[in-house]
Amino acid sequence: MMIVDLIDEVDFKEKMLGIGAPLKDCQTLAEVSEVLIAWLDENPEHLPKVKSACEELDATGATILPDVHDVIKQLLQK
Repeated sequence: MMIVDLIDEVDFKEKMLGIGAPLKDCQTLAEVSEVLIAWLDENPEHLPKVKSACEELDATGATILPDVHDVIKQLLQK
């Protein structure tokens, strides 16, 4: 049996909630992305925290689901 570390949208949402992002558990990944971008546009002082959290997820070496990875890349380019 092979065990793979995997980062999915639940892990991503938990990480963003942990830094204070105004998200809800019931939101889809697309909704999360929209809310995060709007939140950062209105509150750019949170951008360093979001980027740091995204970099931490990326640096874990875990497999990141492609949709989650796309959101992370989008946030890192802000």
